Amino acid sequence: MAQKIISVVLSDFFLFRELSSEQIEQIATQSRVMTFPKGQSVFKEGDPAQGLYILLSGQLKLAITSPQGSERIISIISPGESFGEAILYLERQFPLYAKATLDSQVLLVPKNLIFGVLDSDPHYARKMLAGLSIRMHQLVQNIEMLSLQNSTQRFIGYLLQISAKAEDATKIRLPANKATIASLLNLTPETLSRILNKLQQLGLIEVDGNDLTIADVKKLRNSDLNIQTKL
Repeated sequence: MAQKIISVVLSDFFLFRELSSEQIEQIATQSRVMTFPKGQSVFKEGDPAQGLYILLSGQLKLAITSPQGSERIISIISPGESFGEAILYLERQFPLYAKATLDSQVLLVPKNLIFGVLDSDPHYARKMLAGLSIRMHQLVQNIEMLSLQNSTQRFIGYLLQISAKAEDATKIRLPANKATIASLLNLTPETLSRILNKLQQLGLIEVDGNDLTIADVKKLRNSDLNIQTKL
């Protein structure tokens, strides 16, 4: 990828928008684009953080492995999103792994550049803290969702999150296969299938593969979130 394109990506990324063109060019010159075929790891549990990662294309999952060897998906990363920041600043090893779920391209901004800007630009440091605060808020919301809501509530909440970001709030596409979505929401694939069937029976959604149509977003939001699905 040409340096000019990398500069555009960096200048559009929220953490770098306030930097000067000279700072952007300096970072772009030393950043690199990496290609990961589907199924390949970007980093593994125990690897040191090399820098800030920005997904340019494709899709990644962040996940951990349980002591029993099963996978628990923490997050699904879409193009334009960054990952790995917290471990970068702590200068520790990754407690999770990142793996491509589609053929992907990732921009790596080396940590020495990030630290250099942090040391020289207090305004950038504040922007970085704001970004981490947003990520922390999202993590707290995810914990609340997983601990306080039943399985159907979790899935409805997830659908509404996707709907809020879509151009047409009634037409959405699940960003990953159903097994991955189930793991993200701490459900079994069988439970997710039963929830989908139940919501269809109630006329709240229509399902066509990974494409979903919400009959009425307001009705879904205000529906009885204590829907009892036989699990």
